[in-house]
Amino acid sequence: MLNKKPQYEPGIELAAICLYDLPEIARLYQEAFSDHFLGHMGQKFLQLFCAQFINSPTNHGYVAKSNGRAVGFVLGSIDRQPFARFYRQNFWTLITLVIMRYFQDAYVRKHIVKRFGCIADALKSFVPRRHQEGETKDEQNRFAPARILAIGVSSDYRGMGIGNQLTSYFCSKMKQEGYKKVGLSALPWNERAIHFYKKDGWVLEESNAASLSFIRTIV
Repeated sequence: MLNKKPQYEPGIELAAICLYDLPEIARLYQEAFSDHFLGHMGQKFLQLFCAQFINSPTNHGYVAKSNGRAVGFVLGSIDRQPFARFYRQNFWTLITLVIMRYFQDAYVRKHIVKRFGCIADALKSFVPRRHQEGETKDEQNRFAPARILAIGVSSDYRGMGIGNQLTSYFCSKMKQEGYKKVGLSALPWNERAIHFYKKDGWVLEESNAASLSFIRTIV
């Protein structure tokens, strides 16, 4: 439960991600998720992906900097379909990049079948959303939980509490937006991430063979 103003490591600055930060954020993402599919998609793909968290009314990205250098990031959303605009705006570019990475990266070739669901999601993004009767898009998103989608810290700066600062910063921003809870999820095999979330105060809400879901109350 987040009941007090978060304390930050001296010398670490936290702020919203801007266009200038994209190359470093993409590099940090590739480093932090080197054992995930998205971490193998290359810098151009990752810069496009991270750009959707800049100046968006629903997707939020924050960076931790030390001496002006990006050393960590957190990406999150209040949207039930946070990647819909990303798919619509970059569809053919993404298809081209995926094909290129398929021939360049053995990890991509091995795991691409498991990502076919993302192709279906990309196609669905072109279909207008249906809202419940009398409910606006903003109202529909308001009842969806705010979620952290990705967090990463440079290997040179781990163990300094920067990850904790980033989650606290994100939660404080969501509290300002009127949200009372923030969720996130982890893969069952990612023991390091699961240990971090539990130590960071996240409460296990649900678990299955595919993922573990955590929640934090921020009132």
